[in-house]
Amino acid sequence: MDIDVHLEDKVLKRKYVTKMFDILAPGYDSFTRLFSFGMDRGWKALLIEQGAMRAVSRPRILDLACGTGDLGSELARRTGSRLAIGLDFSAQMLTEAQRRSRSEGSSLHLVACDMLELCLPDSSIDLVSIGYGLRNTADVGQALREIARVIRPGGILLNLDFCRPAGRLWRELFIGYMWNAGRLAGWLWHREPIVYGYLAPSIRRYLTIRDFESALRAAGFEVEWRASRLGGGIGLHVARRIADSLPSSAPSRSS
Repeated sequence: MDIDVHLEDKVLKRKYVTKMFDILAPGYDSFTRLFSFGMDRGWKALLIEQGAMRAVSRPRILDLACGTGDLGSELARRTGSRLAIGLDFSAQMLTEAQRRSRSEGSSLHLVACDMLELCLPDSSIDLVSIGYGLRNTADVGQALREIARVIRPGGILLNLDFCRPAGRLWRELFIGYMWNAGRLAGWLWHREPIVYGYLAPSIRRYLTIRDFESALRAAGFEVEWRASRLGGGIGLHVARRIADSLPSSAPSRSS
């Protein structure tokens, strides 16, 4: 399989990413903790803390690319949400999230949905969270416009993801490490090197932190808080939806 061809084509990328996450779903949380040397837990805790202090009372929460539901479930618990929805297009990830929900008594309602066409009405959500999701979409700009559509004016977006380091030397070192370590981990965990080897080419094609913030502004958000880790290889953001700033290209949906 030519991974470059699959990542450049929007249709092929969606099929590839869906299949990849179906493979990764069992043991995904354990792997993420191990692969990040435990740092993933701290990144998510920091993002949740920043989001919870800005959330309205009993918010309506949407966790996109929810995976096993760890981020959305903890946000719902911390904020006392009136409604918490987890969306993902991987059936196996939703199965894992359902298993977690039953074991932990989570209030996260799980739905299969693509973030490029969210199955929610306009201005229906107070807080959106995404962990490692936007980089895997076929169109980041479209995803952000859809998120802006469903967040009420003044609502907030929390995002954690790998980013493309801006500095050339560190970028090549970082991506080179991710390529080799990812392929080794993919072979050890699943006997499929490319399932984690995919991380490196996806990061190379993604945005720097500065470019991502420009994309946020273009979609109608204002960055309120940011943090960078691993020399710009990880970006954490809290952005607020600016009132009356929905891009004109975003279709309205009332139901």
